[in-house]
Parts: sequence; structure tokens; C-alpha cells
Amino acid sequence: MAEKCCCGGPTILLFPCGGGSDVGELTDRAARKLTKEGWGRIYCLAGVGAHIENFLENTKLADRIIAIDGCPSACASKTLSHVGFKPRVILLKKAGFMKGSSPVNEENISKLCDFIRNSVEGEDREKKLNEKGGCCKY
Repeated sequence: MAEKCCCGGPTILLFPCGGGSDVGELTDRAARKLTKEGWGRIYCLAGVGAHIENFLENTKLADRIIAIDGCPSACASKTLSHVGFKPRVILLKKAGFMKGSSPVNEENISKLCDFIRNSVEGEDREKKLNEKGGCCKY
């Protein structure tokens, strides 16, 4: 059975690539940290990719679907797109992380969490301004 967020706020599902490299681990650790902080909820990319009905239904109910891709292969966003979703894509390269040279430590995890939040919230602000016809300037 599909579920909707019970806290009243928008449901943000986070799909880290979780690949075997340093950037893959960073995506996973950042998504877990954001979940613990109450900013989104890590979700199962494998379940969606396997077309498991409950995972697909829950993803359909989400207000935001965020793919966090560690490297240019873009496995998370490609998996979601293959199943028919249009995720907001976060690329670690844009945050300054490169495969093979991005240590998994608290500093980098926090930096990535900030980048994800700022990217998504900035996009939301821009979308609201565009919907209202732009920003009023005095």
C-alpha cells in the first residue's frame, strides 16, 4: 500500500546512486543525513528499478523526486527516467566532487547536504517567481 508523508509537508524522496566509489558513498551518506534531519527521505532505487509496485506507487505520490548522481554514468537519474519518472537531478561534479578524489568524511557529507538543499530550494524559489510573473523590484 502506498503511503503519503504524515508530517503535513511536501514529500521529498531522495534516490542516491549508492555506487561503489567514493562519490557513490557520499550520495548515500548525504541522503541518510538529510533523512535524519527531516529534509526528505532516502528511498530504494533498486526497488523502483525492479518495478516493485509498492515502491513505484510511493514514488508516484512524492511531491519531489531527487536523484543524486555521484558520477557521469548518472545511474540514479537514468534508472528513475527508465521507469517513467522525471527526477530533479543533483550531480556531485557540480558541487566540486570528483570520482576517485572525494574523501568520505563529515565535512564533505555536510557540504553535499548543503548543496542538495540549496539546489532544490533555489529551484523552488525560482519556480514560484516565474509562476507569479517574476520578481517585483522597487
